[in-house]
Amino acid sequence: MDKKIIIRDLTMDDIDQVCFIEEETFSMPWHRESFVDMVNNPNALYIVASDDDGVIYGCAGALSIVGEGSICNIVVKSDYRSQGIGELITRELLSKGVREFGIEAYTLEVRVSNEPARKLYEKLGFVNEGIRPGYYEKPVEDACIYWLRDIKI
Repeated sequence: MDKKIIIRDLTMDDIDQVCFIEEETFSMPWHRESFVDMVNNPNALYIVASDDDGVIYGCAGALSIVGEGSICNIVVKSDYRSQGIGELITRELLSKGVREFGIEAYTLEVRVSNEPARKLYEKLGFVNEGIRPGYYEKPVEDACIYWLRDIKI
């Protein structure tokens, strides 16, 4: 990637771009209203990777629930995958959650077939602690339940 990547909070102005990335990536993308809710939720932490011109390359978000972080979304624009953006925004999300919300552990679900994401989470210290049968639709697929309990930032 030739451009400098900036990690910053998601704003209302970013939502259309984030929705486009979600739509190109997921069979059941979040709706615009869901991202609006997250921007306005004091317990939500949503960040984007962008350039100086405001082009969004990725987004990551979590909810803080009684000291735990539930990671809701991590998505990178298709043309920019495998360039370190996913790892960059995930690391920043984890770190920011600890600093700003006092999060002590994180959890997330990921499709069992999503090997690139699973490898990234494991690289960051997440541990697969179980399966949610039939968690995903379109197509129906099980989810791996990952936890990160020993956070090192």
